[in-house]
Amino acid sequence: MDNLTHTLIGTLVGETFSRATPSSEPGLTPMQRRNLLVTVAAVSSNLPDIDFVQSAITGSKLDYLLQHRGYTHTVIGTLVAGIVMLLACEAWCRWRRWTISSNDRAQLGVIALLTLLLHIAMDFTNSYGVHPFWPLYNGWLYGDSIFIVEPLLWAAAVPLVVLLRTRTARVLVALALLAGIGLGFGSGMVPPIFAVTLTALYVGMLIVSYRARPRTALVVALMVWVAVTATFVVSRSVASRQIAALASSQWPEARLLDDALTPMPADPVCWDAMLVMSQGDRYLIRHATWSIAPSLVAASECPARLQNTAITAPVVPVQAADNSSVQWRGEVDMPRDQIAHFASTNCEVAAFMRFARVPFSMQRSGGWLIGDLRYDLEPGLGFAEFELTPGELTQGSTPCPRHVPGWLPPREDLLK
Repeated sequence: MDNLTHTLIGTLVGETFSRATPSSEPGLTPMQRRNLLVTVAAVSSNLPDIDFVQSAITGSKLDYLLQHRGYTHTVIGTLVAGIVMLLACEAWCRWRRWTISSNDRAQLGVIALLTLLLHIAMDFTNSYGVHPFWPLYNGWLYGDSIFIVEPLLWAAAVPLVVLLRTRTARVLVALALLAGIGLGFGSGMVPPIFAVTLTALYVGMLIVSYRARPRTALVVALMVWVAVTATFVVSRSVASRQIAALASSQWPEARLLDDALTPMPADPVCWDAMLVMSQGDRYLIRHATWSIAPSLVAASECPARLQNTAITAPVVPVQAADNSSVQWRGEVDMPRDQIAHFASTNCEVAAFMRFARVPFSMQRSGGWLIGDLRYDLEPGLGFAEFELTPGELTQGSTPCPRHVPGWLPPREDLLK
């Protein structure tokens, strides 16, 4: 999830928590307590993303892929970060000479831990994945339910335009919400019916924010947040069942290994679908735009991510007919054992396979290119693509990456 969404939702949770829980005497004043709770919630909602530091230092794409949403996005990582946040609050209060009670400390600890865990839960809803239960379970978990930037979730933050203490904060939230409406109407990624729905939800929440009591407005905001999330989760389940049924009838001899799904922003009907399949000695990725409700929005009317942009992967047409539910965008067809061979001879590929959910490989400029089709968005090398010279595909020809985490490869079914 993008950091703006994390910040808005974290601030909403912090504001709600500060108004729903009692202060204590002696301890922080009501204003001090509220400011500190909201600040801790906003910072903690973004703190797990500090894992970008290692790749920023090394400049390694592989480090970014393996370490982002890594140890800081685990339950153990949140416990450590929660302690750090609590110690920082203690130091801040001592520096400001504020009196802090045991009740204040407990509440600060709860809000820090809650928003840290919330960050992981929200990241789970995307197709990138998380592995929160390390070291007990090192596998990736994918929610595949919400686009990385979802302006419908921002509607839950509308009460902050009225309730936040400073004018600067209120203006910043208002600008973010206006950007959400702009995304709906100006990005070309949201059908008009859903752009209008998005705007109507913002306006409705603004009316509630001005007319209802603060606590009521905040409760309604949390209900909107949960309802939007639930809508996309249910829609993803419908899409997955429909895709499995089509794959079974269209290619009865093939095995559907995975379906990597991503909805369009503000649109629970239209989905970007990557069907990862095997058939005999072939490995196939079939890419489609999918509509779960073609009577409302046909697949041909669904926006598609960078539909007219050339990409790197060797995509060929899918030998299947389009209909109101599906528009095929192409497929990748390669030997099933090809990536396993590369992983067995090159430790960089083996490390990359601890991240790649929809891997592909292709010959290019006398060598080979390995990538993840989920993030192949341009004809050049993207952040999830690597070039290998023929010499690098020889066992022991290149030094192995350091500090490779023990995540289970998402496509173990291709490595056996």
